[in-house]
Amino acid sequence: MTTRTGAAVRQRIGYLGAAGLAVALAVPVRAGEFNPLGDGSGASNFDLLRDATTGCENCVPRPPTEWGVSPFVLDWSLALRGAVIESGSGTRYEAIALPSVSLVHRHLRGGYSVGADAELAYRVDGDVRISGLGLEGSADYRIDALTVATLKGTFGLSQDDPDGPGYAPNVKAAPLVASGTGAATLTRDFGPWLVALRGDVARTTHGDTLYDDDSTSSNSFQNLTGAGGGLRLGLRLGPVLTGFLDGEADYELYDEVSPSLLVRLDNLTVAGRSGVTAGFGEVLELEGSLGLGYRDYADAGLTDFAAVLYDAKAVFRPDETVALTGTFSTAISTPGTTSGASAKITYAASGEASYQANSWLKLRGSANWSEAHFWGIAIDEYKWGVGVGADYRLGEHAELTADYDFGRSATTPDPFEDQHRMALGITFRR
Repeated sequence: MTTRTGAAVRQRIGYLGAAGLAVALAVPVRAGEFNPLGDGSGASNFDLLRDATTGCENCVPRPPTEWGVSPFVLDWSLALRGAVIESGSGTRYEAIALPSVSLVHRHLRGGYSVGADAELAYRVDGDVRISGLGLEGSADYRIDALTVATLKGTFGLSQDDPDGPGYAPNVKAAPLVASGTGAATLTRDFGPWLVALRGDVARTTHGDTLYDDDSTSSNSFQNLTGAGGGLRLGLRLGPVLTGFLDGEADYELYDEVSPSLLVRLDNLTVAGRSGVTAGFGEVLELEGSLGLGYRDYADAGLTDFAAVLYDAKAVFRPDETVALTGTFSTAISTPGTTSGASAKITYAASGEASYQANSWLKLRGSANWSEAHFWGIAIDEYKWGVGVGADYRLGEHAELTADYDFGRSATTPDPFEDQHRMALGITFRR
């Protein structure tokens, strides 16, 4: 009796011991307690004792991306338009093709993008014109948490409509203009201060003008090479307001002398601006500045001059359906073919509005105005215009477009010239 009872007790103790061990293994180990299976550190972690030449120590690091999403984004579109243009030279009809393509790649420290677009116009009389051709590439790289470097390069070809404003009636083909630019910017954040250092180079060439009798005139005196740099210093004045000072210097070197002034128009132009920017999220963006520009000609026979510089921009997006943009700018540029002038000072304003009425209809409107004064002669140039348009979505990859534009321009003492342009077409997108 005693023997059986002792055996039963020992058996029960064994069961209780096994159950206690199982419970101990299931309960998280407190600091300082022993866990027979190991606590994941030291010699009890077999993963730390394995051969270090195997596994992900030798994997090639790859930037993290969303699952199933390529880091490369390719977009393209092709727009086909039929246009009727009415001006003082008569009515003409054009077929227009507008292809474009872009590739964007983003990585952990920045990214790059390349793009190309063109506007090819074919008139019913058989003339083909490259209204515009553009190539663009840009890259940005974050050197550290506070420093960003950017590079940008562009190349463009353009050719005006010979029947458009500003050309003589006997012009058969306007000159082909080629331009290329390269720019680099280094931006550094110093807490309340923002500093941006930039530099750029540019080259512009002009082809010959062709007349109705097949004679030509050279425009090579407008060919130039430019280089410059600038510095912008910004100070955060509050959560939405930033003040800035901006200074730049640019030098232009012409290939040939001006046929009307008989000297080269080589010059150094310096400009300084001060202004403020304000950002209220994505709803409202404001920027305004006031400054002074001074052009110093290399030839002592040309008169140097100064001009007041006004610049402003406003972007208002109250919701996802409405977008309003307005700009005002001042530019000092070459005088073109205007005889006797050494420079052109242009003040320009523009406005754009768009309204997404619903998922398939978008309405657009625009307006522009400019006034240019030629330095050295009493000639002024005035332009203004308005336009309206609509986009009707046919599906995910196609939409119909309709546009009407009116423009009026004049170069004193000549009278104003009006131009009406109506276009209808379809756009295909990726």
